[in-house]
Amino acid sequence: MALIASTFIPYAQQKRNKMRKFTAILLIAMTAGFSAAARKGSVAVVVDGASAPSVEASAQKYASAIRKYDGKKVFVIVTPQGCRPELIRDTLKYLWKKQKLEGAVLVGDIPVPMIRRAHHLATAFKMNPKMPIKRSSIPSDRFYDDFDLIFSPLQQDGRLFYYDLQPEGAQRVQCEIYTARIKPSQSDPEHSFDELICEFLERAAAAKSKREKLDKVFHFGGHGNSSESFNARIDEERAFYEQFALAEPEGQVRFLNFDEDRFTRTRLLAALADPGLDFAHLHTHGAVGAQYISKEPYTYMTGEHLENAKAAFRSKMRRAKDKDAAAREILSAWDVPPSWLSGWDDPEVSARDSVRAASVDIILEDLDGYTPAAKVVLLDACFNGAFLHPDYIAARYAFSHGSRTMAVTANSVNIIQDHWKNELAGLLTTGMCIGNWVRNYSTLESHLFGDPTYCFEPSAGKTPDLEALKIHDGRYSPEKCLGILKSNPSMNVRLEAFYHIIREARDFRLVNAAVLAGLDDSYEMIRRMAARYAETDGDPSLLPSIASHYLNPLESARVRYHLFGALALYGTDEAEKALRDAWNGIWPVKDEMDELCSRVRRIIESSDSDIAAICLPGANEKERSQTVSSQRNYCRPSAIDPMLKLVADESSTSALRVQAAEALGWYTLSFRRQYIYDTLKGIAAADIAVADEITRSLRRLEDNAHTR
Repeated sequence: MALIASTFIPYAQQKRNKMRKFTAILLIAMTAGFSAAARKGSVAVVVDGASAPSVEASAQKYASAIRKYDGKKVFVIVTPQGCRPELIRDTLKYLWKKQKLEGAVLVGDIPVPMIRRAHHLATAFKMNPKMPIKRSSIPSDRFYDDFDLIFSPLQQDGRLFYYDLQPEGAQRVQCEIYTARIKPSQSDPEHSFDELICEFLERAAAAKSKREKLDKVFHFGGHGNSSESFNARIDEERAFYEQFALAEPEGQVRFLNFDEDRFTRTRLLAALADPGLDFAHLHTHGAVGAQYISKEPYTYMTGEHLENAKAAFRSKMRRAKDKDAAAREILSAWDVPPSWLSGWDDPEVSARDSVRAASVDIILEDLDGYTPAAKVVLLDACFNGAFLHPDYIAARYAFSHGSRTMAVTANSVNIIQDHWKNELAGLLTTGMCIGNWVRNYSTLESHLFGDPTYCFEPSAGKTPDLEALKIHDGRYSPEKCLGILKSNPSMNVRLEAFYHIIREARDFRLVNAAVLAGLDDSYEMIRRMAARYAETDGDPSLLPSIASHYLNPLESARVRYHLFGALALYGTDEAEKALRDAWNGIWPVKDEMDELCSRVRRIIESSDSDIAAICLPGANEKERSQTVSSQRNYCRPSAIDPMLKLVADESSTSALRVQAAEALGWYTLSFRRQYIYDTLKGIAAADIAVADEITRSLRRLEDNAHTR
């Protein structure tokens, strides 16, 4: 064993006492012969003290394998009883500064940081902070691997430690190291928590001696994902071939959609159990204990559609407290005969319905005794990686007895659908370890489970992600990236260039140019991302292009979904004029254009009515609050001035003013972001809570919108 740390020794006791906080604590038990390993960096294996006696031997094997086969220095650190997350974070930060730490493996029941006031760092989570603290916080190991983020402690609940993100630190995620958890399910009746840890550590150690090539890729499309667009799926398959530099017959990409069988679950599980499968990307909806594969048994037969409806009504009857009232509501709302409800209280019918419903999705019980084999699994779903719970979907794939899976990425809360989950994944074909790949695209809620040091054998093919990495690392200016977006033959490189402009461009004209170029791109995902960002941009110069692309009869469903949202950013007359100008006979039925314009007008007028009430004296406080809060999603330009007025209005309630100040911090991709920043900066709020929220929004705009 290269290095073992079984206790902690303070290295800065005086500083800790003065600052009244934990500082880095470390035992360094050095042995000779690390000069070569030090140049390659080091890895920390942080073991929960409660599990340490049982897993020590396996941890030693794992650490020895990393040293032998990866040539890296290894620190094995055992946490003391009652260890707080600050202790671990400061130790890792110290090792990063002094020992070239590249990553950490968190083994066992390591304390869980629960992050608050940081929704802007997540892709979709925007729960009201007044909700119960456990539900409205984000479990996140960015506490351990992003040292530019600053947190202040709030409270503790067992192994859950709550923190507020502070405005003094960074307002975007850029991890200095990678982290991964080895935290199996605690619900296996035949294998203990520690036994499963040992099994995984020894499997990870054994995998070091024989690396495999990444040449077999699989992706699954669940119901409702990407609007079930086949255009999106077709282009995704092309992008995977390019990204992993695969060519038939040596390399292959295979795709399974939820509607290829009435019940696709069995086929999906069988595909993931293939020992030859290297990389699996699963697009589904999800929960802590479920992968939602298909909303109901898929069918194109009328009789089976009717049976789906009857089963749904019977289920609604069983859930209802007042059965008579539920029956009246169903019969009236759906205009169906009473016979459609028959059998809801029949035990045999209930049993059949239960089996039928259970056959649609994958739940924890389905994974009892299941042995997945895909080396790397991306669970592109909400809550599958909620590691604060004793059992969760990601744990079943990574750590089940007999599993061959080495690493799983999953999310601790809900996520946005249209997000580039496999960004830079082609780097895995170069021999890059899983942890260093994941570190490049982490968000507050995204997490890695398993062995972050696992890597594939480098392949002969040259992935375009090597060029994309140069863009991601900031070697090219946003101006150069615009040229790459318009001309590079690689769809993955163009998408990376698009993202870099969106993330880094200070000149908003470049953002607009990227959106316009993206809408014209041949790759559906680039068009989809451009349409998504057009939804928050709001610049009038984009409107003609938004309208013409929305009316394109060959455009994919998901792109049109975002473009419709973008149309609703503008005034009713402007949006209708743009649509009619773009129409120009493309759609032969004029009545359809009239209906579209009418629908857009209704949505805009309804929204504008709500926005007008934000500053209306005597308006309903709850409705005003809901309208303000919703701008974190919609970022409507027409809401900017009313919300700025509300923030400055000393006669309004503190809570509402705080909400408005926070919502304005979400306009990082609005063409008026500099105006928002300058106006907020000029508001001198006497209310402490309002002043604090203004400061937070200014920092978000500075860090994410590059305002000054």
